[in-house]
Amino acid sequence: MAELYGWIKVHRKILHSDFYKNLTGKQRDVIITILLMANSEEKEWKYKGKNYKILPGQVFTSLQKISDQCGRDCNRETVRTTINNAIRNGFLTQQSHATHTVLTIENWETYQGVNTDNTQNKLKNNTEQHCVLPTNKNKEVRKNIYSLDSDELRLSTLLYELILENNPKFKEPNLQIWCESINKMIRIDKRSLYDIEEVIKYSQNNEFWWKNILSTSKLRKQFDRLYSEMPKNKKVIPFKDQEEDEDGWSYI
Repeated sequence: MAELYGWIKVHRKILHSDFYKNLTGKQRDVIITILLMANSEEKEWKYKGKNYKILPGQVFTSLQKISDQCGRDCNRETVRTTINNAIRNGFLTQQSHATHTVLTIENWETYQGVNTDNTQNKLKNNTEQHCVLPTNKNKEVRKNIYSLDSDELRLSTLLYELILENNPKFKEPNLQIWCESINKMIRIDKRSLYDIEEVIKYSQNNEFWWKNILSTSKLRKQFDRLYSEMPKNKKVIPFKDQEEDEDGWSYI
């Protein structure tokens, strides 16, 4: 395939996107890299006797190739996690093959193209044999119970990402189900967000617990034991009420 050239447009309203705001720095690197790797025009080529075709807004690639284009601290697992997150949020679609992956960026023509109607119709209607286009969007994007900016999803994602650091082959869970246990810890068990986050970090940094705490339900079940084993400097010491000074600034 021809070398990429030119530039892309990044709309400022991406800063207001819940999807983008909840990405880590590494995940943002992946998203911007995918945008930069996307084709700006239709291309056709033949490989091992098969005809391939790709349209604007599509990326013919692999997880490793994307990782190689990102920063040195980005690996295949970060790319895979980011892509799955982007798919769940309707940012892109994916079609996987034995030798490659085709990513299609949703709304590419809205922000990048000139002939919007023509290209969008091609993405929907092209059924040429051996074409690497993804299937039409028959699957409705699942509506999340817990939004991207919720504490439940943030903490569930934190646990998942720390588990991946210990075991890169860990299967991606249903984070919405994980959110349920976090919600119960907050709502029923009255755990503070700070304590939950610190216990998550402790569990995945402990030689024994990182092999055992592999879900938020297990985290909830073992929370008291984990909390009691944590170093004291990680625990929140309850604030003791004191008599207020006359000027009302005794809490400083």
